[in-house]
Amino acid sequence: MTPLGLELHPVVEVPHAEYLRLLGYPRHHTLEGRARELAEWAISWYAANGRPWIFTRLAEPVEIGGASILLEGERFHSGVLRRRWQHASADGAVLAAVSAGPELEREAGRLWEDERPDEYYFLEVLGSAVVEHLAALAGQQLCGWAEGRGLAVLPHYSPGYPGWDIAEQPRLLDVITRGAALPGELEALDTGALRPKKSLLAVFGLTRRTEGVRRLSEVPLCSTCSLATCQFRRETGDS
Repeated sequence: MTPLGLELHPVVEVPHAEYLRLLGYPRHHTLEGRARELAEWAISWYAANGRPWIFTRLAEPVEIGGASILLEGERFHSGVLRRRWQHASADGAVLAAVSAGPELEREAGRLWEDERPDEYYFLEVLGSAVVEHLAALAGQQLCGWAEGRGLAVLPHYSPGYPGWDIAEQPRLLDVITRGAALPGELEALDTGALRPKKSLLAVFGLTRRTEGVRRLSEVPLCSTCSLATCQFRRETGDS
């Protein structure tokens, strides 16, 4: 295992426009009344109780062939990812896991059982916004780490995206955690679902062909994502 020394427990400040978007409001909408009260409550609750985390490490070795990617001897079948990495001459990868933490899920469950659907909804949506923000932070931190090593970081890809069966998610988690302790609890169910559900597993390709590759910090997180139904997808021209 090769740790990258990136921030494990970042301070999360979800952009207001992103929270609004996930709540179903226009980007420049001004929340008022009960909706504003609920949004402010959810943000305040999570700031006091949430424990978000990011984990990243190098995958060594990485091989590309056929319609699959070989990560540390484990084969993952994604023709889409293989083509993207071949096109970019990727010869390395960073494995990543991010999570909003179990605290949010437990509180949301309690709110639902207490028949408080409004509070439940605003907290659930905030959890999605937190995971989106963590994925963006991971990409930005990796760009800084890679730049000093003559590398470029490719946009992340995850099980469940087009061309990558979500059923491979438990095996990806097994590879990510080889010889490593995650900063927080995370489990992949047989179905491929994650627990806590406000979590994400991903791989970032690495390439030494840096010319013409834009920094992830300069690219909207989801502008190159193919998962049209993703709960984290931003409104872009091609969404």
